[in-house]
Amino acid sequence: MKKWLGLLLVVFLLSACGAPSKEDIIEDISEKAKNAAGYKAKAILEVQAGKEKQSYNVDIWNQRHTNYRVHLSSVTNKHSQTIVKNKSGIYVMTPSLGKSFKYENNWPENSSQSYLFESLAADIQADGEAIFKETKKYYVFETKTRYTNSQMLPRQEISFHKKDLTPALVKVMDKKKKVVITVVFKKMDLNPTFAKGDFNEKKTPAKETAGEAPSEFTVLYPTAAGGAELTDESRIGSRVVLTYEGEKPFTLIEQPASSSEEEIVEASGDLSDMGFAAGEAGDGSLNWMYNGVEFMLASDQLTQGEMERIAASMSPEAIK
Repeated sequence: MKKWLGLLLVVFLLSACGAPSKEDIIEDISEKAKNAAGYKAKAILEVQAGKEKQSYNVDIWNQRHTNYRVHLSSVTNKHSQTIVKNKSGIYVMTPSLGKSFKYENNWPENSSQSYLFESLAADIQADGEAIFKETKKYYVFETKTRYTNSQMLPRQEISFHKKDLTPALVKVMDKKKKVVITVVFKKMDLNPTFAKGDFNEKKTPAKETAGEAPSEFTVLYPTAAGGAELTDESRIGSRVVLTYEGEKPFTLIEQPASSSEEEIVEASGDLSDMGFAAGEAGDGSLNWMYNGVEFMLASDQLTQGEMERIAASMSPEAIK
């Protein structure tokens, strides 16, 4: 009997040594992300907007977790934005309009960022109740998110490559576990080289020089209005004002975005990284630009997360 017990103990110890635990894997991923000198990554980001998906190409540069450059461009239209973080601040640039806004908040540390390796590593480490499973190629974690709109997007599933522990796929889900945001990592280089000026806030691709926004535009309507209903639509010159009434009323203003004579504008609010676009969140308001149109959503009843969800639901497919 003792012989069999001893044999079982040896088998148990060998299997335990050969299979890393969930905690071991989390620690290894966290250490790899933390110790990386930087990386260059390419990803496809998809946002579910109504019945259609909006797709974006994302280029992510990270230099020693100090300098960042994230370029996001739409697959279906000419919209693009670039977020740059360097020692002088955080900048959001819309090259087609020649507009840049400077922010002072602590992006990207202040919330989850579905396309940043170190942020995903922090998410799995922060959730002590993360669900873990293993497939042939991936380590898969289901965790809570740290978004400003975590009530709207509370869960995410993150898959890491077994071979090198880098992220492969992220699925961000709503309260019904419906996937709203998907990020597919196509490439990640953990030994990148950077040129002088790569993280300069004034450096934009030559092909995206400033141009005039169209004077006419298609009015977009949110498909997720939080139960509020459109009760009035009025035009004041080139500006369209939409009034929504309900338990949580709000006003939505849309107008053609104009190019800026100033190179950099100091933002008065906080940076709101919504995935599909970066905007400015103030007290009871959210401003952003998309495809040559400037949007402003205002409400004294909605949280920032709820406003971000409404903004994400607006797409050409949501035309009334």
